[in-house]
Amino acid sequence: MKNIVYFMYSALLLMFLLSSCKPKVDLATEEEAIKAVINAETQAWIDKDPEKQKEYFIQDQYQTRVNIQDSVYYITTGWDKRSTEIDTVTKYVDWKGVDQFKVEKDFLAIKVIDRTAWTIFREVQYMTYYGSPATSVALIYVVLEKVDNDWKISCFVKSFI
Repeated sequence: MKNIVYFMYSALLLMFLLSSCKPKVDLATEEEAIKAVINAETQAWIDKDPEKQKEYFIQDQYQTRVNIQDSVYYITTGWDKRSTEIDTVTKYVDWKGVDQFKVEKDFLAIKVIDRTAWTIFREVQYMTYYGSPATSVALIYVVLEKVDNDWKISCFVKSFI
């Protein structure tokens, strides 16, 4: 009986020591890194640089994009499809008539759980379209994973409002 008690006590002590050795996450640093990745991906899109834009994504069969506008939505799943979509949208989007384009983001929430994170933010695109001011507003939900110490986008959901 005494051996069982010592064994249980030793196991609990070992579990406590191992759990306390886990490195602490600096949430402020991780949140800034997540914002930087999301902003850099947007800038690569604005710069029409699909190869740079692709660097910010997890390139696997689970890579997902959902676009929702009014009652219409589409879902793209798998890196092969997402990669083609990025090439097409980045290279061939019609910027004719668009001037003074800028994007602002308000990060509403970011949650980091070990090597996974999600964020919700409001994105406003400002532009002059054929001489008239125009805006586009969306709520965006992004799931990220940490790969080799870099945050990468795994799932991107954009809902226009």
